[in-house]
Amino acid sequence: MQDGGLENIWLMDSGCLRHMTGNHRWFSSLTPVSSSEHIIFGDKGTGKVKGVDAIPISKSFILRDVALVGNLSYNLLSVSQLLEEGYEVRFKKGFSRVLDARESLVCPVLPFGNAFRVDFSSSSGPSRRLGHLSFDLLAKLSSVDLIRGLPKLKSERDLVCHPCCHRKMVASSHTPVNQVMTARPGELLHMDTVGPSRVRSVGGKWYVLVIVDDFSLWSWVHFMESKHEASEFVHDLVLRLRNESGHAMRALHSDNGSEFKNDRFKTFCHSQGLEHQFSSPYNGVVERKNRTLVEMARTMLDEHRTPRKFWAEAINTACYMSNRIFLRAILNKTSYELRFGRQPKVSHLRVFGCRCFVHKQGNLDKFEPRSLTDFFLGYATHSRAYRVWLLDSHRIVETCEVTFDETMPCTTPGFELAGDDEIGTTIFEDDKEDVCVSGDTAPAAAPKPTASLSEDDEGALVPSPSTTWEQPPLDPPVHAARPAEDVGEVITEPQPSRMVQRDHPSRNIIGGLNERVTRSSPMMSDANWVNAMHEELENFERNQVWVLVEPPPHCNPIGTKWGEDGDVVRNKARLVAQGFCQKEEIDYEETFAPVARLEAILILLAFAASKGFKLF
Repeated sequence: MQDGGLENIWLMDSGCLRHMTGNHRWFSSLTPVSSSEHIIFGDKGTGKVKGVDAIPISKSFILRDVALVGNLSYNLLSVSQLLEEGYEVRFKKGFSRVLDARESLVCPVLPFGNAFRVDFSSSSGPSRRLGHLSFDLLAKLSSVDLIRGLPKLKSERDLVCHPCCHRKMVASSHTPVNQVMTARPGELLHMDTVGPSRVRSVGGKWYVLVIVDDFSLWSWVHFMESKHEASEFVHDLVLRLRNESGHAMRALHSDNGSEFKNDRFKTFCHSQGLEHQFSSPYNGVVERKNRTLVEMARTMLDEHRTPRKFWAEAINTACYMSNRIFLRAILNKTSYELRFGRQPKVSHLRVFGCRCFVHKQGNLDKFEPRSLTDFFLGYATHSRAYRVWLLDSHRIVETCEVTFDETMPCTTPGFELAGDDEIGTTIFEDDKEDVCVSGDTAPAAAPKPTASLSEDDEGALVPSPSTTWEQPPLDPPVHAARPAEDVGEVITEPQPSRMVQRDHPSRNIIGGLNERVTRSSPMMSDANWVNAMHEELENFERNQVWVLVEPPPHCNPIGTKWGEDGDVVRNKARLVAQGFCQKEEIDYEETFAPVARLEAILILLAFAASKGFKLF
């Protein structure tokens, strides 16, 4: 065993009776001990105990009564002292660990020669938070100070991440030739579509559009029901980037897919002065980005056994992180810095799919829990908030009032984690090793996923019954493009104000917003409608519901809107008598159609229920 580089490594020792170290830099202060206290080493040597004190490793893990021993070259972690302090040490082939009283992971225990080590400066924590970024790149980012909030780390080639090995291993390839072909962001965009997916996403999507800026490698993702929705998003993005940068875009680069090679897309490029470049069959820049995003998404989904229906959230999170952590070759800067001119910050990132606790809003009982147990799905794009899946209402919220348990998946009763058969599957139908997933036409058919979904992009607050989706639509109507991050229904915390919104769930709308009111002429030609109208008129006549008399001069029997001369100001299909205008000995005893506010009805029902009254 070599001695170099052990200043941050603690070795597990089942023979020593207390934690001890020979490195005084671990301590902020020392408590003196008896000058006669010595430690006997295995080679018969001795070391004087210079003092003891606690060493805080993290907010939740503190090494207590650690002895500073002279002539000691290693940091020793006593197994017996850990057990006395309430921790549990589990040694198991492949993965050993230290757990607290709640069986939450405190730190991993890794093989180190013929011994075991606990490296508290391990890169595994930041790597998992950054979508399982490689340890070498993580150490490089830490050493050059290009990202704020990243701790100082070193390269750990002997540290093996099992999810990364299972989901990210690829065949060896030749060294690519890196060349920056543009001078500033927004000059050239590379585009490609990926899909269809094996399982429909929570937002009801089958495909994802990936767009990469050639200069900065900044990426955008947009999720779609059909590949033909891609052109709408590209149109909006081109105009938005032109307004953002103030520079004209030069060209778009794509394959020969039908979503890009059509008359509508060609007309748009001509109108904007854009050159549309084609590559056959694959677009190298965006294909590599596709593989990166899909591998990160698969790894994050598998770590905490997150169901495959959240694949869109995983890819969206992977895109969010890749824009902040990957370096642009030659320029040696992150995509975030190349686009915005400042370094990104990653201290707010958390492990995808981990268990979290969201603060409950509203008036709570004194003994009612203050939080809900849910799980983490990513980051908001237009605010500094986290995206969380609420288990009780099956919807996504964006909130800052959340606490994370990054060591545990969500194990709440009623929520099923992904099974072993689901973990082994890929996300997309043609998810090959190089993720070359673009073609000229949509697939003829897709297998029938078995995921039961209760949400769509514009889902109602109350989830709909579970539905088994058959296959992705091949030629649906074109919808307006939505932001890339809108992969599921989002309710932002705190609770929104009571403002009337124009956009409502389509399932809650009776008829289309752009449809005109149906005229009566088709109904008049339908015998069924005519018979129904005659039946209603006969009921009026049979029951003698009115007496026809002449009205007094300058008097309108119905108190609706009339002009000064008694003419009709506004045509109404239905006239409702105004009950508040009833007068005694005239029409006070008459019964009119009741009109009341919903709040008043609810108060009446609640009062009647509390008093045991009967309502008629």
